[in-house]
Amino acid sequence: MLDERKRRILEAIIDDYINTGEPVGSRTIAKKYIFGISSATIRNEMSDLEEMGYLEQPHTSAGRIPSDKGYRYYVDELMKVSRLSPQQVEFIRSQLDIKFNEINEYMENIAKIISNLTNYTAVISTPNVKKSFIKYLQLVPVDTKRYILILVTNTGLVKDILLDKPENVDIKDFIYISNILNEKLSGLRLEDIDQKIVLEIENILGKNKTILSPIIENVLRTISAADSTEVVLSGIKNMFDFPEFSDVLKAKIFLHIFEQKEMLRQIINSAMHEHITIRIGTENPIEDLKECSVVLSTYRIGDSIAGSIGIIGPKRLRYSQTVSLIDYICDTLSDILTRLFTE
Repeated sequence: MLDERKRRILEAIIDDYINTGEPVGSRTIAKKYIFGISSATIRNEMSDLEEMGYLEQPHTSAGRIPSDKGYRYYVDELMKVSRLSPQQVEFIRSQLDIKFNEINEYMENIAKIISNLTNYTAVISTPNVKKSFIKYLQLVPVDTKRYILILVTNTGLVKDILLDKPENVDIKDFIYISNILNEKLSGLRLEDIDQKIVLEIENILGKNKTILSPIIENVLRTISAADSTEVVLSGIKNMFDFPEFSDVLKAKIFLHIFEQKEMLRQIINSAMHEHITIRIGTENPIEDLKECSVVLSTYRIGDSIAGSIGIIGPKRLRYSQTVSLIDYICDTLSDILTRLFTE
C-alpha cells in the first residue's frame, strides 16, 4: 500500500502526464498540484515510487512517467469516475435513439460518435443474438421475366434481391404469393425454417411452387447475415495525433492490428463477460497493443450480453471520462436494442 503523500504525488503525476504527454518533474508537482511540500521532498518520493515500480524515467528526461503498474494503481485506487454533463447525455441519446434500416450501419454510426467524442479509436462488435427473423417480405415485378424480392428483418436489415421469374408463375399472383410467404415465414428464426415448413408452403402455392426455392435460399442467407457478428472500427487515424505514435515503426505495428479482424475479435471476446474492462499496456493479451490501453464494456439485449463497445488509445488516455462515456453508451444501447428485439 502507498501512504497518502505518495498516492497524491502519483495521482498528480499521472493527471499531468495524461494532459501534457511530457515527463513530469518535482517542480511541476509542487507548483501545480501539491502545495506546502518542497520540490526536494517530492523528488525523494518520486524516487521511491520509481523504485517501487510505479514510475519510469525516460533516458532523455529528468522527469518521470507512469509505468503500467502506476496506471493500474491509478485506475483501481485513485481514479474518480466523472459524470457526463447533461448536454453530453442529451447529445448521445439523440444520436443513438434513432430509426435505422440496418444494424451494422447503425453500429458504424455509434463507432464514429465514440471516436469523435474521445479522439481515440473506437471498436465495436455488432450484436450476436441469433434472434433474427424475417419481419416482412414482398415480391415486386420488374418486367415479365424478373422480380425483386424485398426482405426486412427484425434487426432492421433490408435486402432487395433481383431474381428471375419462373415462366409458369403469373405476375398477378405475386400479391397472393407474398401474403402466403409472410404468413408462413414471418417471425421464424434460422433454425425454425425446416423442410416441413417448405413442403407446407409448396402445397399451398400449388403450380406457383417453382418460385419458392430461390426465395427460401435468400431468406436463409439474409437471416444468417443479420445474425453474424462483425467488428466495426472508427478513428484509426486519431492515434497518430499522439506523439507516442509518431514513430513510423510504432505506427506500422498499430495499423497491423486493424488489418487482423480475428485479432480484433480476440480483443473484444476476451471482455464479453465483464461490465467494464480496462487493460493497460502489457496487460493486453496481444503483443502489438503493449503501448496501448483498451477500455471495453458490454451491451445487452434483455438479460443476454450481445456485444462489446470500447476504445483503443494511448496508455495515457483519459480513463475517467472514457469509462463514463463507454458505460453510458452501453447502457443506452442496451435499452434501445432490447426494445427493438423484444417488441
